[in-house]
Amino acid sequence: NKPRFPLKLNKRAQYAKSKKQGSNANTRPARALFCLKLNNPIRRACISLVEWKPFDIFILIAIFANCMALAVYIPFPQDDSNSTNHDLETVEHVFLVIFTIETFLKIIAYGLVAHQNAYVRNGWNMLDFVIVVVG
Repeated sequence: NKPRFPLKLNKRAQYAKSKKQGSNANTRPARALFCLKLNNPIRRACISLVEWKPFDIFILIAIFANCMALAVYIPFPQDDSNSTNHDLETVEHVFLVIFTIETFLKIIAYGLVAHQNAYVRNGWNMLDFVIVVVG
């Protein structure tokens, strides 16, 4: 009776090989939004920006700052407000612009829905998209 251990090693090696072969460049659609090819300079710039690590860090910091702003906001009855809430409402518009720009950049980079790895086919991106549209 043969041990099962070599089978596990073989599956791990196959998985590692598939991960190496499945790089982001190979999984991008040839076109985004049915018109922007991979060699389009606007799309290339969007891909470079959204896959740039500092961009991810900036978005995470913006999400954290938005959560802090929401935590500081104090609801008052009958649409009363104070100066802090007024300032926070202005800041909320800034966050909405930041997240809307992020959404558009990712849609241009990855496509909206037609491709397997399109923007709204990722669960987190779908959540972002719904929040931006509702906001």
